Amino acid sequence: MAGRPRTISEERIMVALAAAVGRTGPGRLTLADVAREAGVSTGVLVGRYGSKRDLLLGFVRWGLAEKAFIRPMRAAFESADDPVEGLIRAVVRSAGPDVEPEEFANHLAFLHLELADPEFRELLGEHDTAVRAELAAYLRSAVASGHVVRGADVDALAAAVDSIRNGTQITWAMTRSEPLAEALRRDLSTLLTPYRHDKENQ
Repeated sequence: MAGRPRTISEERIMVALAAAVGRTGPGRLTLADVAREAGVSTGVLVGRYGSKRDLLLGFVRWGLAEKAFIRPMRAAFESADDPVEGLIRAVVRSAGPDVEPEEFANHLAFLHLELADPEFRELLGEHDTAVRAELAAYLRSAVASGHVVRGADVDALAAAVDSIRNGTQITWAMTRSEPLAEALRRDLSTLLTPYRHDKENQ
């Protein structure tokens, strides 16, 4: 297959993979499921990736290389005048919309796969490092603009924000007492309010 042009974009396949994982979970997922979602033959995926595991690894690597997770967060951050509000919007955007319990469980099963497999786990660590660096950049912007108090430990705050991003989604999946976006906003506000600069008292 060497030298043959790739007429099917990587992004198209990866978007299809994400949708298929949400529907079936990684355990029951087949190459045929992804091929059907992407509108290609199973042979295309076999020729390009070989196995389901290599396709799933390709998905994580693609997300890192293309900043597929970071770009929507950055767009959400830049849409706000206040960088603290921008940070909150970025985290809410990273979580995505509310989904049905089964779909959420299927995506969570993918995380379990990543944690259990050393190669996936290494990539997951790279992903988390990139997310925390992005969150720290937003917080530095908030400090520089006077919206967060000077002297705040930006890296520690970024780690706490990331923990809320992950933990609140798990709690929400169990309780679903309010929309996910509202739960994230509440928990992030609780964390960040003591660090916000009261401009009225300048």
